[in-house]
Amino acid sequence: MGNVYFHALDWAIVIAYFALVTWIGHSVKDLQGSTREYFLGSRSLPWYAVAMSIVATAVSGVTFIGVPSLVFAQEGDFRYLQFCLAGLISKAILGQWILPRLYEKNYASPYDFIRDKLGPVFGKISAFLFFIGAVLGQGVRVFAVALVLELLTGLDFIGCVFLSVGVSALSTMLGGIRAVVWSDVVQFVMFVAGGVIAILYVTNGYPDGVTGLWTAAESEGKTRILEWSTDPRVNFTLWAGVFAMPFQNLAAYGTDQLNTQRMLCCKSVREARLALYISNFGELVVVLFLLVGVALWGFYQFNPIDPAFASLVAANVDRIFPAFILSEIPTGLRGFMVAALFAAAMSSPVLSALSETTITMFHDGHRRGELSEARAVTLSRILVIAWAVVLGGFALALSGSDERLIPLAFAMTAYTYGPMLGLFLLALFVPKHRITSAPIGVTVALVGVLLVHNAQFFGLTEQRELVAFPWLFPLGVILCLTFSVLPWGGRRPLSSST
Repeated sequence: MGNVYFHALDWAIVIAYFALVTWIGHSVKDLQGSTREYFLGSRSLPWYAVAMSIVATAVSGVTFIGVPSLVFAQEGDFRYLQFCLAGLISKAILGQWILPRLYEKNYASPYDFIRDKLGPVFGKISAFLFFIGAVLGQGVRVFAVALVLELLTGLDFIGCVFLSVGVSALSTMLGGIRAVVWSDVVQFVMFVAGGVIAILYVTNGYPDGVTGLWTAAESEGKTRILEWSTDPRVNFTLWAGVFAMPFQNLAAYGTDQLNTQRMLCCKSVREARLALYISNFGELVVVLFLLVGVALWGFYQFNPIDPAFASLVAANVDRIFPAFILSEIPTGLRGFMVAALFAAAMSSPVLSALSETTITMFHDGHRRGELSEARAVTLSRILVIAWAVVLGGFALALSGSDERLIPLAFAMTAYTYGPMLGLFLLALFVPKHRITSAPIGVTVALVGVLLVHNAQFFGLTEQRELVAFPWLFPLGVILCLTFSVLPWGGRRPLSSST
């Protein structure tokens, strides 16, 4: 299908984007003489680049595709914006209390911190949880974009997955985290430009322009932001944004190396804080793509959906923005928009984080200083390829899913974010002698979230889930903390030799 719409100029633009990302990796290849440079950029990256990288990592292809559909859908509106409150709350906590602890001993990851405070077993448990969560959460990103690119480009699904993770792996393998951060800067500019182009294209031909579109959307309730419902099964409510999603954000930025790695690349904790706080302006990107959803809704009030895509959009409304790009955007701009979609989907950040965590947490020779820097960098590049294969494999395994992208992406990380944050909080605030069995706490948290999120599958209720996905995050944290400190039949507390 995509071949009918996607022309040589479009392909040339997409190829030029891939060439640019690869060149960025190649241009810093000669600097990669040590793992400190390869994984942390020698802690010398400027705060403004790190801030844009944080935003680019958080704003993925799921945002690019899924957020506009939240407004375009029947009864859709701006309620997703309530989750921005969680970012403001959690980043203030992170900057004030967590970042200084990670910088105090030059930790390479939050799992290093956990290992230092609780012992090597718990560092490895937290790293293993990160592996699971990264593959689940980032696999959804690759799946989402590959599914759309299959329509846009005419390549089969396997080819689209290979293209996405392949270019990401190549850039990361060549240039490490320095290449990742500067590629993120390019990607940030591109997907923001993509959103702006879509809005301008629609409003330019809409009756009375921006004013007319906004007035029409407001009259249909499309601009509603606040949801006061206390039903825990409703996804987007003010209460979820204030009380539940801060747990998700704390876990995402404080314990998920995908995000934490960027902040640890700054010269000092002061610059890391600055990058983190400035990244709050990234919430404007969410606003931008909600406005894209308004623009799409307004456009299709006066124009039919291309018959080639009508049934696909009817089956899953997440396809509306890609269908618009392919059928309505002119040649050339279409290629840029698809390149922007790729930019929002690039999985290179997670490949760097996965490679680093594998080396620093599970290679005893590296910990003892017996592994030379040259061999460590070579092994890191091999691990980037290996993790790219795993990530692509999980994306392929999702190929039959018909879930909405935003809930699916959050739900995938809910399984591991709770116990990861629970372990981190134990290391931060709970004396070692009070922790009786963290493995039990982690296990109960994983099983508890699994049962609650899949209640119908396990025969616990006629409804699919007991609570909406935002409440899975505090649930996992509370279960982990509670069952880690309970006195299990006189069980001895955690010893210093653990």
